[in-house]
Amino acid sequence: MKYFVGCAGWRYGSWVSGFYPDALGPHDYLSYYSRVFDLAAVSMQATQIQAVKKWAGETPDNFRFIVGVPSQAMDCDLLGKFLEGLAPIEEKVLAVVLQVPAGLKLLEGREWLEKLLAVCVYHGYSAAVQFGNAFWFQDITYNILRRYGAAILWSDRNLNAVVTSHFVCLHLSGGNDQAWIRKIKEHEELEFAAITVDSPDRANRVLELLSLPERKYAGLLPAFLLTNKKPWTGRVVMCVDLNAFYPSCEELREPALAGKPHAVIMTDQKERITKGVVSSCSYEARKFGVRSAMPLARALALCPDLVLRPVDISYYQQVSEKVMSVLEQVAYILEQASIDEAFLDCSKSAAADPYEYAAKIKVAIKQRCGLRVSIGIAPSRSIAKIASDFKKHEGLMVVNPQDVEKFLAPIEVVRISGIGPKTRQTLKKIGIETIGQLATCDVQKLTDRFGRNELWMWRVANGLDDEAVQPREDHVSLSTEHTLDKSRATRIGYLFT
Repeated sequence: MKYFVGCAGWRYGSWVSGFYPDALGPHDYLSYYSRVFDLAAVSMQATQIQAVKKWAGETPDNFRFIVGVPSQAMDCDLLGKFLEGLAPIEEKVLAVVLQVPAGLKLLEGREWLEKLLAVCVYHGYSAAVQFGNAFWFQDITYNILRRYGAAILWSDRNLNAVVTSHFVCLHLSGGNDQAWIRKIKEHEELEFAAITVDSPDRANRVLELLSLPERKYAGLLPAFLLTNKKPWTGRVVMCVDLNAFYPSCEELREPALAGKPHAVIMTDQKERITKGVVSSCSYEARKFGVRSAMPLARALALCPDLVLRPVDISYYQQVSEKVMSVLEQVAYILEQASIDEAFLDCSKSAAADPYEYAAKIKVAIKQRCGLRVSIGIAPSRSIAKIASDFKKHEGLMVVNPQDVEKFLAPIEVVRISGIGPKTRQTLKKIGIETIGQLATCDVQKLTDRFGRNELWMWRVANGLDDEAVQPREDHVSLSTEHTLDKSRATRIGYLFT
């Protein structure tokens, strides 16, 4: 069984300093929260439906929601419209919660409930039902729920714990967490369990009861989630990722595109584009659910006003080379991994303050190339890559050598570059879903399953990856300091002014 653990909501000013960093604004709460916990329950009002477009864009792919249906939408026609409005986060919704009014009894409300459950099934959503009257807890109700694959919303205010679906949904607001976790563990055959509580501290207590890694956040460990000022030891490797690179290039030559949903399409049509596949899209388009590799017809259905441009690789290459020339001036070794990504070894210049050094690189690229980048900083290539993905869209993430284990532990193994769907499924079969679990796995067990050639992923999980940053064969890289100290210092000083 897979466990999702989180809180009932995330917009709590009282969490500032304890959970949220002091400097974080409320508009960034969900982005921060969703990189700590993997689940949030939200009770929505019908007027909030437009917010889901923003939620889709600022939460990672592995994040999930439990969505409470507003009372105004507890009608078949209105419920259908409400569920259609959840389209931007459809793949992230574990279940929608239907709340049966306390005054409605089984005899009067049975047909009404069945119709609502049928609407949920039609729209592809699992439902969890919260009953306000104890008379509903009988076999007739359980059979209705099983027929539609719906679950009872378990609550410590209600001792009924009947399983009627492929999942369990539990909200803990009182006490006796340990007893409820025991109840859930009695049903390991289920697909997943979604558990919500009232605070981050309590969420961590539930994770402990489930024998899962504790989640770190501002109140517990600011070092690896906030600006990192610890003394650095060893290599300083940066992964520089150009955000939404193709669309950003299009905005450079067509500034009017900025702020609009637009996409670069793989197509042989140069003028009026009517067919093709999305190569990349702007962040505004992503808020509508548009994604890379999506057929154009699907993208236009999600975002009818999507502005289209054909892929222009030769132009993007020119822009990329300009960025790489800037990076060359600040790295003793530069490895261009792709048209929009590069690794830098800055051990000899950034060790005093990697965060500040990377911040200056971001400013230099914005000023000289007009592009935004995300930068991950770590003692190795693999961890720097994971860090650059951790705060996408102009982020800056520092993983100090002392914090590698804590940073990696809760992250899914698929975030390690080189682990694809097939390897992920094989790891899952032996009980490994997070990097922390991979790190503590017996090496012989991995060798028996994958062979010695695959032990690189165990080394990455344990922060032992020592793969060097290697310059391209066709790229002149300054990889030593011989006779270059003064001239290099001059160039770097010029770049950062």
